[in-house]
Amino acid sequence: MSKHENHDHNGHGEVTVETLSTPLLRVKPAPLGRRVGAGVVDSFIIGLVWGILAVLFRQDVRTATQNFWLWTSLALLAFLYYSALEWFFSATGGKSLLKLIVLDTDGDPCSLGASLKRNLFRFIDWLPALYVLAAVVVLVTPNRQRIGDIIASTIVTKAPEKDINPPPAPFLFH
Repeated sequence: MSKHENHDHNGHGEVTVETLSTPLLRVKPAPLGRRVGAGVVDSFIIGLVWGILAVLFRQDVRTATQNFWLWTSLALLAFLYYSALEWFFSATGGKSLLKLIVLDTDGDPCSLGASLKRNLFRFIDWLPALYVLAAVVVLVTPNRQRIGDIIASTIVTKAPEKDINPPPAPFLFH
C-alpha cells in the first residue's frame, strides 16, 4: 500500500491511497466549517447526556464550575463518546449528521489506537481557548488535521456518497 499527497493553491491537500485490492482512493480533507458544525452538534449531545446524568445522580449542575467531580465526569464522558463512536462507526453523532468520517491516513476506518490517541490530544486542541488552537492548526496543515489527527495519523473527510441504485446481488438471479 502506498500513499501520495497532492496540494491545491491554498496548500490544502488530498491524500491518494493505493492498495492491491481496490482502485485508487482519493481522500479530501473535510472543510473546517463542517468540522466546526459537527463539533457544535457533538458538544450539544455530550452536554445533554451529561446534564441528564448529573440530574440522575442528584448533582446540582448550576454549581458545576465548583465541582471537580462534575468536570472530571464531563471530560471522561466526552473522551468515551468521541473515542468509542469514532472507533466503532468512524463518526460521532455530529460527524454523521454532517456526513463526515474519520479515517486512518492509509484509508482504513479509524482504529481503536488511533481513536484513543486523537481524542487524548483533543484536550490540548481545546485549550487554552475552546478549540481556537485546533482551528488554527487545521487551517495551516496541508491535510486539515488538528494536533490529535497528526499524532494519530488520522484525517477527517466527507463520507462517501451512497449509491442510490446499487447493482443487484448476483445470487438473486440464479
